Formats: sequence, structure tokens, C-alpha cells
Amino acid sequence: MPNKGINGLYEYCCDGKFYDWHFNEDSGEIGSRIGYLYKAPIFYKSDEIFTLTEDSYNIDEEKATFRITKFSAGLRGDRLAHRPYKRFNLESDDDLMLLKCKIRPVLVVKGARCDWRKPYNYFSNLWLCLPIFSYKDRHSQQYVINDQKLLVPHRFYFPPGLPGLEEECAGLLNELQFIPEQNLSPFKRTCDDREISMERPVRLTRDAFHSVVGHVAQLLPDIEISGQSRIWYDFFKELINERISDLMSRERDH
Repeated sequence: MPNKGINGLYEYCCDGKFYDWHFNEDSGEIGSRIGYLYKAPIFYKSDEIFTLTEDSYNIDEEKATFRITKFSAGLRGDRLAHRPYKRFNLESDDDLMLLKCKIRPVLVVKGARCDWRKPYNYFSNLWLCLPIFSYKDRHSQQYVINDQKLLVPHRFYFPPGLPGLEEECAGLLNELQFIPEQNLSPFKRTCDDREISMERPVRLTRDAFHSVVGHVAQLLPDIEISGQSRIWYDFFKELINERISDLMSRERDH
């Protein structure tokens, strides 16, 4: 699908580069890093949620059977009060949910640690990630350009490029979620440098990352971010809209 947004716009406003490669060989496996692109399973939270309920309970879990039910049907009263299935790693009041998901690119925004399940003894590394969705035929050119102008609080435009994403995309802020580190895998593209021709991890440049974080702060004003991101975002948004106005004015003159 041909690009619907203005080509090179975000690169122009980020001093020529929106994405960059990761080349630090000394770090080994890069791990989870703020500002890097990763791949992760993203669930469709707006879809109908399904759950498994007992059809025929058997203390021998291998012989128990289940049926799929819509969670909205409200069958909590029909479920067993005590259902600690070791096979599913369920605690007594846990439910087993069935959700659709897709492996998508995500931008790592911020890290967090959680010791809720085993206080003082176990830490789970979580990363706040912005899921990235590609535009489809149903999205008009004006729809995409409005995102480029940063007019929509819950979407941030991501340009295509190498390094970077293969298609025009939008980061959906309403899909922000914490993802366990073990569910993240590095997003890689084949480097176009003939001497290094191999897959390398991809990250956003400093200005590009500050632009994303600044937009997140517009939707979540209480989120803790650096003043540098806020200052840069205001400048970036003004520059973007000035550039678009200038390009459209030239087009009208021709």
C-alpha cells in the first residue's frame, strides 16, 4: 500500500533520522531497553472475551473437560468455588481467559519491577510498551495526516524506513500495557551497510523518542517524564505543523 502521509516529514523534524541501528557488540544480547523496538503479543482488549468453564469436573485433571463460554454471560455463580488446576497454573479463584492476540512491534517506554506475588523474594521485570499498528486501506489520507499533525491524543504516527518499520504505522496509546520481559523479542531489520549486511536491533533516535513520550504525556498528563521531553514535544509539534502548512501552500501555488 502506498504511503498516505507526507514522506520524510518526521525525519526532517528529527534532524534527519527517526530510527537508528544498535551496534554495541560488547553488550551481547541487548535485553530490554527504553527507546528500542521489540516484538510482543498484543491482545485485542476490545473484543469479546471467552473463558473456560468446567463441563465435567474430575479430580484427575487429565480427565476433566471444559467448555468455552463468553465471559460477559456472567456465569461466575455456575463455576466451582475452588478450582486450583495445577495443569493450568490456576489459583483457587483464577479464571482461564481466551483472548485473540497478534505479535506486533512495540516501543519500550519505561521499565518497572513488581514483587506483588512473592514480596521481598521475587521480582518480575515489566516494561511499559506502546503497541504499534499498521494503517489499512480503510484509513484515509486525511486520517493519516491528522496523526502526523499530532491532532489525535491516543495515536502517534510512526514513519516507515530502514532502519525502522516497513509500513506507515500508529502507536495506539489506548493500548499501552506492561509486558513481562520474557515476552519481548528484539525487532530487527537487515542493515543496508554492505560491510555489516546482517540483522540488527532498531531503536528510535533521541529526538524521536522524546516526541513519543511527549505525546504520551498529552494523554496522561500526570505521567512522570523529563522536562526535556515536554519541551522538545512542543517544539516538534510546532515544527511538524509549520512544515505541513508550508508543503500544502507550495502545492496550492503550483
